[in-house]
Amino acid sequence: MRMNPLRILSVAAVLLPVLLVTGTASAAGDLPAPTSVTPVTGTATVPPWDPNPPTLVGLRTGRHDAYDRTVFDFTGGTPGYRVEYAPLVAEGSGQRIPLAGAATLRVVFDGAYPAVDLTRVYDPRLPTLLQIRSGGASEGHITFGLGVADRVGFRVLRLTDPPRLAVDVAHQPTQPFTTERFSGGAGTAAQVQITGVRSATHPGYDRVVFDLATATTPLVTVAYTGPNPSTVFVGFTAATTQRGVVGGPNPAPVGLGQAKSVSFNVYDNGTVSAFITTGHRTGYRVLLLSNPTRVVVDIAH
Repeated sequence: MRMNPLRILSVAAVLLPVLLVTGTASAAGDLPAPTSVTPVTGTATVPPWDPNPPTLVGLRTGRHDAYDRTVFDFTGGTPGYRVEYAPLVAEGSGQRIPLAGAATLRVVFDGAYPAVDLTRVYDPRLPTLLQIRSGGASEGHITFGLGVADRVGFRVLRLTDPPRLAVDVAHQPTQPFTTERFSGGAGTAAQVQITGVRSATHPGYDRVVFDLATATTPLVTVAYTGPNPSTVFVGFTAATTQRGVVGGPNPAPVGLGQAKSVSFNVYDNGTVSAFITTGHRTGYRVLLLSNPTRVVVDIAH
């Protein structure tokens, strides 16, 4: 790893033991669970030519009501960063590094130098955050992997006094799986605009995500159909009779263990019907998410 000779003394001066704090850290006014799974990037708070670039001096974890938090403590400001779901690989060799959990959230810092032990393995064993390992450091880059129980929503917060970056990972949904009819949604969307369907398998269930182009959700109804008891009906009803639009193929192939495919019927009265073909009749749960707007249907294995 290349080190700036001008900063050797400053690194030594701020070398602190890594502090790992676990436990409940909830408080009044705590943030809700994050819902986005898209990559997050940010720029450094100091220019790259600064003689005292950001130095990583500590790592902490804590449990909140709806999410687990990892805090990276810095001196000299905070570096650029990119956080995304991706494998953790070792700096230099490119060898993949395994972590506990079903998914790995990779954190890459750009323009930072470590004053911590990067060989240490952290095992907080929180509801979602199970393990943290580093991929090492090289040429001002530091990589970490957060081993999480499932591919859940996350967010990144840049905090000050002292400078630090926090990565929050959501807890799993708490509502149980059921076969009861679901009705919900704001019902204020003037048109049903489904831009696409995504799917993924998770421990214990398959997830089908309907991405919407509207700021709010239409009315949403989810139930097993009578004629095909293993088919899940998802109904979308707009606030007007404007014909809905559905992007992508129809039917949309899914091909998971439980969720097989999704087909659509679009009507002239402002409604759209989606039909999720499943392997067999089991419970489901429905999540209505925002920023961006999504309707999520989890189908138990």
